[in-house]
Amino acid sequence: MLIFFKRKDYESELTHLKKAFEILNERYKQKTISLEEFTKQCDQLTKKIRKYERKIEKQK
Repeated sequence: MLIFFKRKDYESELTHLKKAFEILNERYKQKTISLEEFTKQCDQLTKKIRKYERKIEKQK
């Protein structure tokens, strides 16, 4: 029997997402990804960051 747990450490997840955002910015500055790819990934990361920020606020 497998039991899957949802991650409850929202602050840790938020830290990882912000680090991913920094890495994405560095890749764009180094011209290793296109503007379209940068924009697409920024949008995805921003949505996830907002989601976890809301979850952290609800816990307080």
